[in-house]
Amino acid sequence: MKPHYFLAIVIPDDMKKAIFHEMKQHHLPFKKFTHPEDYHITLAFIGDAEERSLEEVCARLEESLKMIRSFPLRLTSFGTFGLPASPRIFWIGTDEPEELYHLQSITVNICTKAGFKLDERPYRPHLTTARKWNVDQAYTPVAAPKWKDITVNEVALYETNRLEEPKYTKKWSCLLNETRED
Repeated sequence: MKPHYFLAIVIPDDMKKAIFHEMKQHHLPFKKFTHPEDYHITLAFIGDAEERSLEEVCARLEESLKMIRSFPLRLTSFGTFGLPASPRIFWIGTDEPEELYHLQSITVNICTKAGFKLDERPYRPHLTTARKWNVDQAYTPVAAPKWKDITVNEVALYETNRLEEPKYTKKWSCLLNETRED
């Protein structure tokens, strides 16, 4: 089975620990929980790809990301995809800053120019934490805590290794511009 690839925002380690701790406290009956090292916010899912095409995307992204400043982002809420009573995906939403959509747009444009066919559904930024509701009892929404802001300052290319845990391996990354005009 060939690996799949995606580009995503890297979540800082301290926030990964906070998310993992929060998920443990809720004791939600999902079949599978995301390994804390796999927490990320996807910008573009590429799928199967040739190494040359991935290198081209990374080189173009690196050039473009030099111009993008790091920015704050807040995790804001819990949400689900799938049936409301038995969700398929449990996720954490964001405050959806304009900079996030700009970064995602740049990423998608570069991937598209490199010949990748990407998902055309509207972008819904989120961080997946669990999958497959695993009981007959209906899911009841839970409130998210007040998270501290994180600084979005790194974009990475990840490779999916479905048989391993954690299942995502960082293959390349680039830091956003950290300079500030005060």
